[in-house]
Amino acid sequence: MSRLTAAAAVLFALAAPGAHAGENGFLKGFTGQWRGTGAVRTAGDAPQEKLVCRVDGTLRGSDQLELSGRCGGDRFTGTFKIALTYNTTKGYYSAVWQDSLGSKSPPLTGLRNGRRLVFKVRHNDFETNGRAVSTLVIDPEDARFRIVGRTMPEAGSDDFVSADLTFLATN
Repeated sequence: MSRLTAAAAVLFALAAPGAHAGENGFLKGFTGQWRGTGAVRTAGDAPQEKLVCRVDGTLRGSDQLELSGRCGGDRFTGTFKIALTYNTTKGYYSAVWQDSLGSKSPPLTGLRNGRRLVFKVRHNDFETNGRAVSTLVIDPEDARFRIVGRTMPEAGSDDFVSADLTFLATN
């Protein structure tokens, strides 16, 4: 997975929450300004890329969260936008991200398990020229949340922690 894809997947996971009363409250918890630090990794044997991110979360109506921000490290910097909605009929979250190069993801789906939001993302694995599955977990706490990504390449490689970032509210 490329560094930009890894960072985008992590930030895409930020696009968590919802629409009915409980889900809307969860969604509202991600509004405001956030600053995150941590690292991403593109392959199990690759070095970690340390990142610093700034994110602004804004509610767009009662059922959509827009996250926009920038992440940067020693080897790259990129901006992104994420639109996250909760599908009240089907009971899942949907998120679409767009990066600074204009790339746009297909809708990703995620489910809440207690306070955690879990996305499973199938994507190209540029290290092996195959496919991989990343599991992204958003685990919120008061004025803080953590995103942990775990990637499992489909062809023979061991799974690895592809992202681990902690965000703090700055407003």
